[in-house]
Amino acid sequence: MKKNYIIMTSILLCIICVVVGISIFLKQDEVVQQPKEKISEKQVLSDKEQPSSSDEGKKVAYLTIDDRPTEYMSKILTALKKENVKATFFLVGNRITGDRKKDIKEAAEEGHSIGLHSMTHVAKRLYKDKQFIPEIEKESKLLNTILDKKTKLVRAPYGSTYLNDDQVGQLKKDKYRLLDWNIDSEDWKHKGKPEKMVSFIKEELNKFKKISPVILIHETEDLLKAIPDLVKTIRAKGFELKPYFEDNNFHLNFKKDPQL
Repeated sequence: MKKNYIIMTSILLCIICVVVGISIFLKQDEVVQQPKEKISEKQVLSDKEQPSSSDEGKKVAYLTIDDRPTEYMSKILTALKKENVKATFFLVGNRITGDRKKDIKEAAEEGHSIGLHSMTHVAKRLYKDKQFIPEIEKESKLLNTILDKKTKLVRAPYGSTYLNDDQVGQLKKDKYRLLDWNIDSEDWKHKGKPEKMVSFIKEELNKFKKISPVILIHETEDLLKAIPDLVKTIRAKGFELKPYFEDNNFHLNFKKDPQL
């Protein structure tokens, strides 16, 4: 009887040891896996705060010019060249006609970045009638005939907050880069007063310490007049002006999606 008791006790102890051993092994496996997930999330956040992969340690600002091309495009390119500045231009496809095609090609050859801004810029058509993706694809083909390369940089008219989940999913599937902005120049408020627009941007720049400012401005006569003072103001704040290309590791979109 005593022998049987000893045997049963030994078996029970063995079972307990096996269970405890398995539990410890599984727990160790969880500990090993968990930091990998945390590091990955931290890395995404770190990348979003970097101005540019190739400009580490520098403060970089991006001047983005919307709703072009217009009759001011050629003169704006000349003014930017005089200041030794490269910008990012978002084009409306239906305005790409005649001499504007030549201006676009010249801009790309001089090192400016060219992006898509839909064919029509009509909110109802793009978002309510769900024509955003078809228009982006059509404009991409149009620019390909001019630049001989596929353009993947996109700015949604009025901002990416208007895009639905399907449109966002399609952009990611087709590997487009979506760029919004974090400084709105509000140039429409200061129409005819470029100096006020520059002053407003100057105040906004004071808020930026780590993340790069992406300045939204429209292609107008006011911009043409403002370029010398605007460039001087941005540089005086310690920023270097760069064009934004789709392979930049600095992501900025209102969807807060690091895959766009």
